[in-house]
Amino acid sequence: MATATIVPDRVATPLPPRRRSAWAPALTVAVAVAGLLLALGTSPPDVARYSAYLGLGVVLPGMLLYRSLRSRPHSLLEDVAFGTVVGLLAETVALVAFRGLVWIGPLLVIAVFLAVPRLRRHWRMPRYPERPSAVWSWTVAGIALFFLGYLTVAFLAVNVPVPVDGPRQYMIDQLNLLAVAADLKHHFPLAVPEQGDRPLRYHWFAYGHLAAGSLSTGIDLPVLWFRLDLPVLAVLTVGLLAVTGWRVTRRAWAGPVAAALMFVVGEAVPPAQAPAFFGTITAYYSWSSRSILYAAALTMPFIAAAVAVLRREADRRTWLLAVLFAAGTTGAKSTVLPLAGVGVALVCAVHLLRRRPSWTPWLLGGAFAVVEVFAVSVLYGFGGQGLSWGPFTIMLDFVGDQYTGTTPADLPLIVWGLGAYAIAMGARLAGIVFPLRRWGDVELFLAGALAAGVVGSLTVWHVSWGQHFFIIAGWPFGAILSAWGLVLLADRIPDRAGTRVAVAVALPAAVALAVFALVVPVPQVPARWGVPLPTYVFGGVVLLTALAVGAGLALAGRRHAALRGTGAFAALAVVLFAGGARLPHDAATSANLGVRYHVRVTPEQAAGARWLRDHSTPAEYVATNVHRVGSGEQARQSLAYWISAYSERRVLLGSWGYSPESAEMQSARHRLGPSLVYWDPDRLAANDAAIYNSTPERLAWLWSQRVRWIVVDRAQGTESPHLADLADLAWQQGTVAIYRLRPTPPPR
Repeated sequence: MATATIVPDRVATPLPPRRRSAWAPALTVAVAVAGLLLALGTSPPDVARYSAYLGLGVVLPGMLLYRSLRSRPHSLLEDVAFGTVVGLLAETVALVAFRGLVWIGPLLVIAVFLAVPRLRRHWRMPRYPERPSAVWSWTVAGIALFFLGYLTVAFLAVNVPVPVDGPRQYMIDQLNLLAVAADLKHHFPLAVPEQGDRPLRYHWFAYGHLAAGSLSTGIDLPVLWFRLDLPVLAVLTVGLLAVTGWRVTRRAWAGPVAAALMFVVGEAVPPAQAPAFFGTITAYYSWSSRSILYAAALTMPFIAAAVAVLRREADRRTWLLAVLFAAGTTGAKSTVLPLAGVGVALVCAVHLLRRRPSWTPWLLGGAFAVVEVFAVSVLYGFGGQGLSWGPFTIMLDFVGDQYTGTTPADLPLIVWGLGAYAIAMGARLAGIVFPLRRWGDVELFLAGALAAGVVGSLTVWHVSWGQHFFIIAGWPFGAILSAWGLVLLADRIPDRAGTRVAVAVALPAAVALAVFALVVPVPQVPARWGVPLPTYVFGGVVLLTALAVGAGLALAGRRHAALRGTGAFAALAVVLFAGGARLPHDAATSANLGVRYHVRVTPEQAAGARWLRDHSTPAEYVATNVHRVGSGEQARQSLAYWISAYSERRVLLGSWGYSPESAEMQSARHRLGPSLVYWDPDRLAANDAAIYNSTPERLAWLWSQRVRWIVVDRAQGTESPHLADLADLAWQQGTVAIYRLRPTPPPR
């Protein structure tokens, strides 16, 4: 791997004009995304409108704002990438401020930068001191295309925006989160899907982005959700990590390596035999929850701004950016800022131990604390989000009991499981400890944030396994630090030809390990002690392979000067990239999570909900008898969100499994999964009685709750024969019937 030395900004000389061929990697990715969307059946007008919206409504105003806030230019790629994140945050502000006229936000930004003379300079292209090489750019493009390919097979190709030709199985979370975006499209503040006006304290920025896109372009929300948004967000996040890795380490190749460690390489396990408690960083989570990628996108420039402050390179504008990005991460995912706060706290602690205190990290930590307090109080309403103390409950499918957690008697099994967990998750992080080096504030900050994520995942209990989000949030910090270690080893190789030879040897070895993980099963041991055993076996094979590669190149370095120093570099590269089988295996065997956690949606159900959307207003609420999935493995779960997702209307009382009350009930009882029981049985009985035993008084009660429509799915129960006499049957098809309530005079 070639190394790159970055000239410090203060002595950097302008680079010559950029050649047209330098745009080829970016254009290739753009053409690939557009081609993929068209191949999946997305209409060309939708692709064109969304592209125009992103360019003119997000990227352009965001880049203008970022140029006015950054202290000095670094690279065009950084201006575009970090500027896009600023544009996303500006989009959120515009959604709250202008609602249905969200397009006014970017228009105002563009108008101000045209009208104010001292801001007009930001329209011009500055002379950037840094520029990626063609190999660097093509490498990042390749990483983006690989990640895009994974998402296509695992999610995009197996989901249609709306079922038309027959019933479709949707992973339950998707329709719930689509309902969140639908609510934000028409209402603010956000309410719990299918719970009327109950406020939802949630990290909603990713779903606000979808709502703003639909309002600005007129594109159907399901098309944005299942087609347009995810590929663009994936490519953006890869580019952001590549740029941030470069900026933070001041070594160009740390960026692509960090991006590969997050979006190409998975856990170092035999994928078919990996214990479930290991979780994953990118497989499954990258498509199942849109907030994961959105939060990752906001995390990257946040890391860069925080590092600039810790290096004492910041002026007031950089401080403003750090606070701005910190605030953005709190609305994207609640787990990011606390981890960064721990990283800054570690810097402060080490300063005290070394007796060289500095005000900078303390001020930065104080700023983070203020932002976090604001987020906890305003965004989250001091809610617990279903989290509680639970050491090693992440392992409950392996050791312990979901009702009592783990006990001291489980310690031997816990230690055995933790060793396997360290192999699976830690192989990609080996660059943190190798090579050994003296750490400064930046390394401490990154390591502290990562360590906090690991500790959070291992010590917190959550009703829906949400403790995995801690290590996911900390992963960009660790990926950058690990990539930094690999590039430092590359810097010790005296000849670039030696680096290329080492890469040419290490990467095929890593590919061979991936093939081994896929095709060579480890004999199963039936006892619980045998569950982590395949991971230990694979870890041993990885270690032996790395030692063999490293020793071979070290011996060759004695004869060929160009190969001196390549042994350690190649050995570390083998370990870092040993988990290459994880994502391809997940895409091939568990696309869309199979059918294990799904709700079946028929064309009639979707058509009825969309008819309701077209013939009602957002102020008109819906009553329904659909409270449970009704079929499949999750039939009894109250997780059927297809009405609110496709109708974009608030439901008085539909499903409740993903409500805050459900999480609190299950957390208090220390039970996993959503609650099967509704916490207000009288309200549920009143709702259902109005449908199954209709009377004028019961329908009048619905009317008083702002209900104007009733959606009945006869597969879950047949409505009262009197309902047709008291309300107007407006639409029916298959098992779905929609009634319009007649105006009810208020009681005297």
